[in-house]
Amino acid sequence: MEHLLSERTFGIEVEVFRFPYGFFLPIDDGVMPPYRLPQEMSEAFRGAGLKLGREEDSWRFVEDHSIMGGGGIEMLSPRLVGARGLYEVRQALRILKAHGARVNESCGLHVHHDAADFGCQELRALLELVLDWEPLIYEAIPNNEKRVGKSCRPLPPKLVELLGGCSEEECISTRCLQVIWYGNEEDSQRNERYNETRYHGLNLHSYWFRGTVEFRYMRGTLVGEVAESWILFTHALMEAAKRGLAKEASKILSPYFERWRESLRLLEP
Repeated sequence: MEHLLSERTFGIEVEVFRFPYGFFLPIDDGVMPPYRLPQEMSEAFRGAGLKLGREEDSWRFVEDHSIMGGGGIEMLSPRLVGARGLYEVRQALRILKAHGARVNESCGLHVHHDAADFGCQELRALLELVLDWEPLIYEAIPNNEKRVGKSCRPLPPKLVELLGGCSEEECISTRCLQVIWYGNEEDSQRNERYNETRYHGLNLHSYWFRGTVEFRYMRGTLVGEVAESWILFTHALMEAAKRGLAKEASKILSPYFERWRESLRLLEP
């Protein structure tokens, strides 16, 4: 397996249900105050070396009304990097599961990768790579049909054709690609956090909104091995696009994909 790991930061969003709301009501502006967490949960986070808080440099919990089943919550990570970041993911999922959180068909595991070093060429390369791998990704994830039609839709089939019309000269900035992604939307709509285009398996709205590329394909899980292998595969997609490895992509990315696909045997029913 060619080593594609880099210092590119990433973050995750973990949707779960059966979270014990009663422990920390009331909620302040949709964010769970850390001091309202059950003491044993707070101690478990501290014991694993994970910082709890309300700001973006901490592990934190926010309301998510899209999750079915009661006690729906989304756990957000701080910016993570490398092996330490993967360790934190595994520990956070372990703690959630140990304290009663569960996943169902409405839950997802979203991964954000920093894209500050991506311009038009890198984004085009990423789109072309993902379009090649997307059918295999959908095929691999079991019991994901409801999310595919709602929160992680396939990329538009015409995207390749549209990308072909974006010339080298126009690709000096990302404006050409932005027009293709948003279509006829007004600029004011594009600046909305919950812009409708975000609900694709590959979310490029996040690139213009917060400087990251978000992968939304993966169904919810609290299994550390599954989450880690998905993070590594999507990280490899980012690095292949950044380094211009389109010709070698299949050979380079296949081991990451196969590791992730093999890990799916551990998924919750």
